Amino acid sequence: MNFSKKLIGNINGKEINIITFTNDNNYIISFYNFGGYINTVLIPYKNNSTKHEDVILGYNNLENCKLAPGFFNGIIGRVANRISDAKFKINTTEFSLFKNDGEHHLHGGKEGFNKKVWKINKIIKTSNELSCELKYLSKNLEEGYPGNLNCTAIYSLNNKNEFIIRYTAVSDEDTPVSITNHNYWNFHGHGDHYKNIVDHTVKIFSSNVCENNEQSIPTGKILLVENTKFDFTRGKIITQDFLNKGGVDNNYDFGSSNELKKVAVGYSNITRMGVTYLSDQPGNQFYTGNNMTNDYIGKYNRAYGLHHGFCFEPQFPPDGINQQKLQSPILKAGEKYNSTIMIRLSNDF
Repeated sequence: MNFSKKLIGNINGKEINIITFTNDNNYIISFYNFGGYINTVLIPYKNNSTKHEDVILGYNNLENCKLAPGFFNGIIGRVANRISDAKFKINTTEFSLFKNDGEHHLHGGKEGFNKKVWKINKIIKTSNELSCELKYLSKNLEEGYPGNLNCTAIYSLNNKNEFIIRYTAVSDEDTPVSITNHNYWNFHGHGDHYKNIVDHTVKIFSSNVCENNEQSIPTGKILLVENTKFDFTRGKIITQDFLNKGGVDNNYDFGSSNELKKVAVGYSNITRMGVTYLSDQPGNQFYTGNNMTNDYIGKYNRAYGLHHGFCFEPQFPPDGINQQKLQSPILKAGEKYNSTIMIRLSNDF
């Protein structure tokens, strides 16, 4: 197990570093303390551990990362996904948020957690795991949210090839909290097999999905996926026809249990590389890159476009703060928010 930490710039006088973890199997991840942005995930080929594919989309450098309007691979908060009409009530008090998705609030607002400088609190190395603890204080009424929220994000890589993200948070006022990570995966990699996400297999371990309206806001109704396009319970290959018909951008329901459970699998049928996601959150958003544009200047001189990445985003149901039928993300003052996302990387699907 080895790690490195390298200064790559500063923002408002705060140092920005890139941290790189390498495990004993030559799996490599690197990330910034700017937004917790994950820059690379390198999976070695099964028959040649010195040859890798970078299986995550990303930016060329810190400057591109700062200026980009999207949410590639960052920490998303305070509340992931959409809040309808950019407002909510707590204890009869109404709070207004920034509208950055039409009339709605998306992924934390104008400048969410993915655009904040997180403090590198410590890096820990053991014989089987590397971990970096990042901290950020979201002050009262930042983006309109009540309460001072002390947040911690821990990124870990172990010798089981598990990339683990742990979030905790404590607030001094009642406030909604639903933090996730927004990785854009493409397991074809950036090399010879580079293309959009067609020819990936996806499996989702839920038979229930949130129905959305035309603005991607849940209606409050939970649908059975059987005999619908949302059914990935037995695994399904992503085709161009499926994407042309709108793909998916919906939250799958996993109930109220806070136990770590398998929620999704995604892998390339070409490279056989992919991930298994485990989470303790009540929902998992599956997104097939339907809102991606055609003008991303990506790594390795690749120009990303529509449907070039897909995301699994463990979280509370979108707009749960406003809908009685969905689980609410309210964190009570003084209580502790916890979320664990375990991403098992593999090269032999």
